[in-house]
Amino acid sequence: MPIGYWESEYLLRPADLTIVGAGIVGMSAALHYKRMRPDAHVRILERDPLSSGGTTRNAGFACFGSAGEWLDDLDSRGIEGLKGLVQDRTEGLSELLGLLGAESIGLQWTGGWELFGPGEKERALAERVTKALPELNEAVAPVLHAVLGPIHPHLKTSPAAILDAKRAQVMGASASVSLPWEGMIHTGKMVAAFHRALYEAQVERIHGVQVNALLKGHSGWIMDTSKGSLATTQLAICTNGLAKDLISGVDTQPVPNRVLVAKIKPGVLPLGTYHLERGYLYMRSLENNQVLFGGGRHWDLTPPHSDASPVHMPCEWDHKLQAAAESWIGPLDEITHRWTGWLGVGQDRRPLIGQTQPGLHHAVRMGGMGVAIGCRVGKALAKNLSAE
Repeated sequence: MPIGYWESEYLLRPADLTIVGAGIVGMSAALHYKRMRPDAHVRILERDPLSSGGTTRNAGFACFGSAGEWLDDLDSRGIEGLKGLVQDRTEGLSELLGLLGAESIGLQWTGGWELFGPGEKERALAERVTKALPELNEAVAPVLHAVLGPIHPHLKTSPAAILDAKRAQVMGASASVSLPWEGMIHTGKMVAAFHRALYEAQVERIHGVQVNALLKGHSGWIMDTSKGSLATTQLAICTNGLAKDLISGVDTQPVPNRVLVAKIKPGVLPLGTYHLERGYLYMRSLENNQVLFGGGRHWDLTPPHSDASPVHMPCEWDHKLQAAAESWIGPLDEITHRWTGWLGVGQDRRPLIGQTQPGLHHAVRMGGMGVAIGCRVGKALAKNLSAE
């Protein structure tokens, strides 16, 4: 559809800063940037009616990693590397609460659990994790206390403690680890709170605009979009795993996570968050005797192309995800929702925040931890943009 006069004269006029991607990173970057430059004309472009990456399609975990994941990080990155990852996540959640408030995102400090299955590999992993708990606690607990202490109402002295055998048997697990720091958020409420904050900050948010290519202009950047050419002085790419579509040389790629919501019998799943198979699978309780179960990016299945509609997934994913859910909590009464969210992953677990060319910045590769680290990454991006 051609652009009309009023659109070109005002609604799509050149911006001081354009952010591509209306996810947590892009929206928080816009809010922080407006605090630094209140008079700036800031615009966010999003290709979909609702963000189709991880922001509106995540499980709503306020989490910092499970003991099994921390053990992997300890092996690959060492003590300081593990501390850095956990600090990023705790500070990011603190930034999220500072921007929007706990009530507006439906935050509940429920606690979480890591469950280990009955198989030989899972039992061996549980034994390794159990032996490593003192070292993990010593490394991680001070970081969590330093950031979450003032805001967490149920803070305990240890971030990971073995559950009693009775609880493990109830969940059908061979062993389990308590994660008392964890909580749950309401993703829909969080996104709505972001939208209200953007409106109050006078940040433009335009959905339904696909950015196809970027061209360097005389005094900024020109974007070739589905609505024609748009101009901006500064440009920030916040499309996570899809960033390679617009900028080359970034170590990130899109990976799908499949999710379902189903009705279950009362009392099957206690309130809280649950990590399975090193965090590659996860579940949480919802209101009205429902469970959210998701993950599967570690399975050897052919994912759809990155520009495919997120709801169009091979049926094999659905069957395998349902089977995995039922192996933990028994038959699902009725599956009411299925969807897919896109993660951005790479060779490193840390996010990528950088500048490709003058005026062209990026903040991508959330590694499946966008809720926890997104606002911290957005703030860092805003500082880079403001300093240019």
